[in-house]
Amino acid sequence: MSQAVRRNGTTSSPQTKASPEREASRARSRPSPYMLLVYPIILTLGVLFSVLSPSASPSTYSAPFTPGVASDINTPQTPQTLNYFAGKGNFLNLYFVKIGWFWTTLAFGLLQLTTTNDPKQQPPSSRTGSKNNNFLQALLRYSLITLTWIFTTQWFFGPALIDRSFTSTGGRCVPRHHGKVDSLAEGIELSSVATHLSCKAFGGKWLGGHDISGHFFMLVLSSAFLFLEFFISETQTQAAHPHISPEAAARIATETTEEEKRAVGGWESEAVVKARLWTQYFVWAVIVLDAWMLLMTAIWFHTLFEKVSGLALASLCVWGVYFLPRLSPEWRKLVGGV
Repeated sequence: MSQAVRRNGTTSSPQTKASPEREASRARSRPSPYMLLVYPIILTLGVLFSVLSPSASPSTYSAPFTPGVASDINTPQTPQTLNYFAGKGNFLNLYFVKIGWFWTTLAFGLLQLTTTNDPKQQPPSSRTGSKNNNFLQALLRYSLITLTWIFTTQWFFGPALIDRSFTSTGGRCVPRHHGKVDSLAEGIELSSVATHLSCKAFGGKWLGGHDISGHFFMLVLSSAFLFLEFFISETQTQAAHPHISPEAAARIATETTEEEKRAVGGWESEAVVKARLWTQYFVWAVIVLDAWMLLMTAIWFHTLFEKVSGLALASLCVWGVYFLPRLSPEWRKLVGGV
């Protein structure tokens, strides 16, 4: 049998100190800020498809495609919808994107529950303290990313930033059907409505203004956040188990008797290892669905500038939380990073 690996990261033979070459290799394997360029590529592919493909046509529905847990999911569909994903009633939009931050939070929570980390086994450049400190840093990163999502799409001491941007650039709430103002709540002055959700609740629609794509913002933020947290989780787990994969660990854990586990000391159970493996599958499923719906948004909804705005805002938030720490040691001590 190959060298046994304990849950605390040690093996049955003495550990050797990481060489400078290994440290350099580990540094080279870290995600680069250039990974964020995948999102402009997805946007470009979507826009090109919407322009060049005969099967694609801009949706004739005039309301913008904006996210929110409380959004109205019963919006009538345009009869000229040419593609299933061009309609707001598609399954993934209703049960994945509309509650996208729930799936993001669930994936992050499972990732933290199944992450094995031992700071003593981590490289000096990323060693920050105890296991609890690693968890607190992850929780802080999640809190920062979640706050940016809340402030941008849900609430910012009143209307969310995307609503403030829309109204400050000339946007307003108008009757959905011309001449039917009397069907709205008594005497409500639609032009004074400050949020998209309130406008819809009063039977109106957004018109004019720059409507930052909330879907683009949320999907970029979610997928980048989960990918980078997955990398950090894998780094911590591999530091604790430097010579074993989740699949191999599950197999060896099955083959090893209880006496052998006790003799080696600290083996994880097969159930724990499989839980980590299935969590990884779930995290990647959320990331892939984020990317797919991002492409669908790029094809069917919003203007190019509105999508670019959402993408740029999300990328800036991700860079500030995960890549800025490389330039600021004090910030790195606080949030960790990659």
